[in-house]
Amino acid sequence: MRLAIISDIHANIQALTKVLERCDREDIDEIVCLGDVVGYGGNPNECCELLREWCTVVLMGNHDAATVGVMDADYYYESARRVLYWSRNELTDENFGWLYSLPYTHQRADIDVGLYHAAPILPSGFYYVVRSEEAEALTRMKDGFFSFNFIGHSHLTTVYEYTGKKVKEVTGHYTYREGSKYLVNVGSVGQPRDRNPQACFVIFDSDKKSIEHVRVAYDIASAQARIREVGHDDKFAKRLASGQ
Repeated sequence: MRLAIISDIHANIQALTKVLERCDREDIDEIVCLGDVVGYGGNPNECCELLREWCTVVLMGNHDAATVGVMDADYYYESARRVLYWSRNELTDENFGWLYSLPYTHQRADIDVGLYHAAPILPSGFYYVVRSEEAEALTRMKDGFFSFNFIGHSHLTTVYEYTGKKVKEVTGHYTYREGSKYLVNVGSVGQPRDRNPQACFVIFDSDKKSIEHVRVAYDIASAQARIREVGHDDKFAKRLASGQ
């Protein structure tokens, strides 16, 4: 099976459209989304509707949870919080209800895959895995991991290998080893933060055990213009061009 794993769309319809077009050319069997459909960007309804059409699974991210009221919006700084409230009012009843219904996790035992928005512990807590120290903190519960565990939330593209009681970062030189378990940050479609402004997602081939981070160019200027048109903080537009 070839699985496309996308995450952190953040209402960026320009990026999402190009990523789905790329998936359509890649002989993908299924597309799954790890959450954060909304937040930061200017097209929440359009992104909801595309994901509902294209994805077999969509998870609830922290921005989704705060938008629909199942997470306290006070967790967010002011300009991000304003986007959450704007998104809440902008969403159609149908899309609001769909977001509210999303699960926090999804498991695919048939291909030994776990899907999460953030760290695979207490999913509603939305803990980050940004540094090796955070990956190391998960070693005590790795026996509950699948062989392949995919997460979003950080907007980064790091890969960690768990072997015995050890974990090491294998970003850029991943090779599957029997008996190891892997934790993969899939990157962000709508707001990359790894200093590459192109949209990012992962293709996982369960037969070959391969993991590929795929980059896709899109019309950043149009995404920026929409953010400014709806009145969001301009920093959400500027950071799209820098990827950070």
